[in-house]
Amino acid sequence: MIDLLISLLNENKNVSDYEIKKINKNSRELFYVLKKLEINRAVETENISCTVYVNADDSTGSSTINIVASDNKTSIKKKINMAVNKAKATLNKAYKLPEADKNIKKVFKKKPDLNDIALKCANAVFKADKYKEGYINSTEIFVSDITEEFISSKGIHHQVESLRINIEAIPSWKSEKEEVELYEMYESSILDEAGITKRMNEVLNNAKERSMAKTLKEVNIEKDIPVYIDGEMMELLMDNFMSETSYKSVFYKINHYSRKDKISDSDFDLTARGYIDGLTSSRYYDSNGVVLKSKKLIEHGTVKNLYGDVQYGTYLDMKNITGNYAVMELTNNDKPVTKQAMKKEKHLIVSYFSSPQLDESSGYFGGEVRLAFYYDGEKYIPLTGLSISGNIYEAIKTVKFSKEEYSGRKLKGPKYMILRNIDIH
Repeated sequence: MIDLLISLLNENKNVSDYEIKKINKNSRELFYVLKKLEINRAVETENISCTVYVNADDSTGSSTINIVASDNKTSIKKKINMAVNKAKATLNKAYKLPEADKNIKKVFKKKPDLNDIALKCANAVFKADKYKEGYINSTEIFVSDITEEFISSKGIHHQVESLRINIEAIPSWKSEKEEVELYEMYESSILDEAGITKRMNEVLNNAKERSMAKTLKEVNIEKDIPVYIDGEMMELLMDNFMSETSYKSVFYKINHYSRKDKISDSDFDLTARGYIDGLTSSRYYDSNGVVLKSKKLIEHGTVKNLYGDVQYGTYLDMKNITGNYAVMELTNNDKPVTKQAMKKEKHLIVSYFSSPQLDESSGYFGGEVRLAFYYDGEKYIPLTGLSISGNIYEAIKTVKFSKEEYSGRKLKGPKYMILRNIDIH
């Protein structure tokens, strides 16, 4: 199918360039109710997409088509012609696609045994399910062997194989006050059985704490206490600063910061990377096939570099276009806040948001908190039913970071970012 597609693209005189992406996914899926396996499913899928480029009158247009198993020479020709027409109707200022530099080939020396890995994941989950009042209501495990192939008219040909582990779990806990459920999505590109058990044990205990949680009406919280943010919200906030340094935001003049601007009095670095072990958003190359090399975007709290794809890099006349990065690493250069130091003042740790929100233009962020822990100077009190809000462009100026570490979907770094001037309501 790929050979046929390439030959038809080369035959079409209206096609200036093309990029083909092929993804083969071989998965094992386990569905549990409590600890009972209800469904054991094997799934194999193949997805082929092709972006067609048309250059005309100092302009470039593009359109993407999908190729399916039922396609033949006639249907593919028709799709290519449709893509050409759409590309001509969506012309932008001209830009050049990247030429072949270094083709990436990362394949398994030995294919992973997906059944074995899925079973090990299940055993790791249920090793944490050891409580009388608490239990994991349902568990869904997805283990995939993914082969991605990228081929362009500029001679680029990448091939990468990777492992993907996704575990969705519903931990429940029944106390005298009420029974509650939480939702956990665990993602990784490596098998870490001990890490799975540790995380599931944490979320079960969080369910326990939420079942006994109090509300703000029952607890008197002082204003302007430090708020510890982790997980999904922290990734959202740091991803915003990554967006601030993109070619696209600079081109459209929607960025708040430019190179050499100091965004914080705190000393931290934000480094864009293509690949970080364990992070499922990792990529060796971007959507145009540009090989991703590490780039320090923020250094010592000051914007140092920009990044982005070939289109907006061309518009900004960038000499060395970096490509669009997938993951980031946050490094704290200041003295980290230890667990012992945390308890020197009252503070709030936010563990679960219902739906964290951020408005990039204004910097205002917040959301409903499903579970938080207030330290009153002597003990931690679980809280629920509250919200927090603040402005990240102001809060980042005095941010601090914890000594504990965090590894999520697209961010690696300290476990907590510690913010002040946050409204708790």
